[in-house]
Amino acid sequence: MRRNLLFACLLALSHLLHSQVMTVNDFIKVSSVSQKKFAGCLSQEGFFRSDQYMVGDTMVQEFQLNAKKIARTKDSAYRYAQGLFYENKTAFSYYTTSSDECKEIIRSLKENGFHCEGENCQAPFLYQKNDMSVKLSSKAVDTLLYYNFTIRKDILPSPKNITYAEDFLGFHSHENLEYVFGKSNVQKDTYYFSDSDIARCSVLFPNTERQVIFIWKDELNRCTISHLLIGNSLRNKKSGKDDRPFSENVWTLRNGLRANMSLPELVRINNGDFSFYGFNSQYAGIVVPDKKGNIDFKNTGIILSCLNCSGSELMRNETVSADEAIGNNQRVYVQAVIVMPQKDYNWTAYHK
Repeated sequence: MRRNLLFACLLALSHLLHSQVMTVNDFIKVSSVSQKKFAGCLSQEGFFRSDQYMVGDTMVQEFQLNAKKIARTKDSAYRYAQGLFYENKTAFSYYTTSSDECKEIIRSLKENGFHCEGENCQAPFLYQKNDMSVKLSSKAVDTLLYYNFTIRKDILPSPKNITYAEDFLGFHSHENLEYVFGKSNVQKDTYYFSDSDIARCSVLFPNTERQVIFIWKDELNRCTISHLLIGNSLRNKKSGKDDRPFSENVWTLRNGLRANMSLPELVRINNGDFSFYGFNSQYAGIVVPDKKGNIDFKNTGIILSCLNCSGSELMRNETVSADEAIGNNQRVYVQAVIVMPQKDYNWTAYHK
């Protein structure tokens, strides 16, 4: 009986191995090559390029299984692959109608150290490890249901090359941060914009002069930057429990902007006057998102605070001129700088 059971298990495993076209190791290998070597790498896996076209700024190359590879598979599932190329970046997309193959790939992802925060939530699912991410979704084509794995290997900045606050925009997830800076230097936390407006965030170098708070568009998986918050006076949930004093935040933007600089310094860098919301406003202390000088406040947010504004009539206005505040000897300074990505690109947007 045991021999028969073992034989049945080996037979089932043999069937699955013959039916599984791509493995996690294949995913890693293919997604790590350049566009120039991409077709050759997939050719070794039994694919040939069947089409090429542009979708927006993305070049899409489609690949089909060759006859020899199809003959070796033991099921009737349909499979194809795509290469996605954008701004010298490469991603790989694999489609299969085999639910067994899909389950085996998921099992192998976990076995290889990939983790998913939202497996109990609604698809799509995101599996992450170090500098790699695998997004699992599905789509119906006629009567067929395709399982789609989109694999991306991020090219991440080296710590020695990070000079300005904007350089942190090169990281795409909490997993990226842990991979580059180490788990001890990155903290999962919750940021309070107000009592009712909170967000899951990641804090790099928490409670130090190098602190950077990452606010994510995808809060569940802590990935895709919404914006960065630079400024030591910012208090997230865990940092509020830490009363240790630390120096001013060291990070400066390329244009010279930094937290704790005075309002006159900010006007000088902007090379002109600008307006900010008064401290009784719903948007208290925020510079009006406009461009009236060197700084585009639509892409760079500034939150101001004041040391002597509590009794000022001027500061109760809905908006206040920076020049007028300086003329009235108001001690206004930059509490925080908000850094936003210039371009947010979704590799799988062309599916929509």
